Amino acid sequence: MSSYSFLADALQSVHPGWLPTLNQENVRAALLELDRQLSELQSCGTEIYPPRQAIFRALEFCAPEQVRVVILGQDPYHGTGEAMGLSFSVPDSVRIPPSLRNIYKELARDTGFTLPAHGDLTPWAKQGVLLLNSVMTVEADKAGSHGRLGWQTVSNALINTVNAQNPGCVFMLWGNWARSNADKIDQRRHLVLEAVHPSPLSASRGFMQCGHFSKANDWLRQHGAAPLQWNLDSLV
Repeated sequence: MSSYSFLADALQSVHPGWLPTLNQENVRAALLELDRQLSELQSCGTEIYPPRQAIFRALEFCAPEQVRVVILGQDPYHGTGEAMGLSFSVPDSVRIPPSLRNIYKELARDTGFTLPAHGDLTPWAKQGVLLLNSVMTVEADKAGSHGRLGWQTVSNALINTVNAQNPGCVFMLWGNWARSNADKIDQRRHLVLEAVHPSPLSASRGFMQCGHFSKANDWLRQHGAAPLQWNLDSLV
């Protein structure tokens, strides 16, 4: 990983289980090109989120075969201090975004989840929830600004790795982009749960009442895996 500049610190914290994927020829080529573009943007004074060391935070906590649930997002939050490298998650000092608030509401309805005062989903990641964004960086106040830099080559390879190497996990696909990945997933081994996005613009059209969180735990139990502890009463 020594040939990287902008991405070097982030790659140092990746769980070793992901390194074979990141070293695939096409993925490494994409990462080197991303590194070049991000370095150029930074040299021009462009503010990029999340902080460099957090870009691959979703890959820090477990190997591909240890993932229990995958929750796919599109790109990071673009407000100051919001993005932390985990899809839908914000640091505990940041106001809970509307989409995450709707996720919490559905969790409460579905599982008896206790509504927390923060939006930090790190405890889920530590239990094997892969909180992966398709595009892993964004410019300040410019939603979707890095959508054409080439991140999809990387995120698609990560999804493919979970699909191939994991003995069985749950994929939660919310919104049109996430649902477009359903055909990549072997549904003979994995559970795929689809719904509209939890954004306030769409949540009432099928995300609320979807029951994905209890369905995920039921499926994990039935397949000999420990269920997720969804409550976030304290950060761990």
